[in-house]
Amino acid sequence: MAKLNITKEEVSQEIDLNNLIKADISEDEQLVLKIGQKIIDYIEDRVDEGLGYSRKKLEPEYSDEYADSLPFKAAGKSKTDVNMKLTGDMMASIDIIEVNGSKITIGIDDPSQAPKAFNHQTGDTVPKRPFFGVTNKELKEYVLSEFKDEIKAKRTTSVEEQSRLISAIRGIRTLAWYRDWE
Repeated sequence: MAKLNITKEEVSQEIDLNNLIKADISEDEQLVLKIGQKIIDYIEDRVDEGLGYSRKKLEPEYSDEYADSLPFKAAGKSKTDVNMKLTGDMMASIDIIEVNGSKITIGIDDPSQAPKAFNHQTGDTVPKRPFFGVTNKELKEYVLSEFKDEIKAKRTTSVEEQSRLISAIRGIRTLAWYRDWE
């Protein structure tokens, strides 16, 4: 499972997609970026459902003091609907930070949002609500299933598969040459 990097400057996760899907997609940056964006969308959707890392319920409910605050009331939030969105800025700041071959780093590195995310992940100054990141199980069940055809195409064009196919084609050509020669 990809390890989370949790600091006040950056909350992120590097995921090596090749290790996860058992195919080489390191040359297909477009596919890597599409998968990265799907991971971000999945995290946002999961949190909207009140679920955090590993699909665990985000708890505890908001405190009375927080629920009575003007920003909370202005946002029209519910005390029991924990979705990590007062203004939406923290969740909107989740982005693709880096792509290196099949390795993609998603996270929050915005100087005003990373400390908030750090606090929620660790429980430093607010109740601990680990909302960020994805498990391998989540990636396989909820993210990568959308790309199964593209991934399958990459699996069948691995170097070993290409060599096997080239050998088969050469064999067919040789048989055809002998057939035509007779």
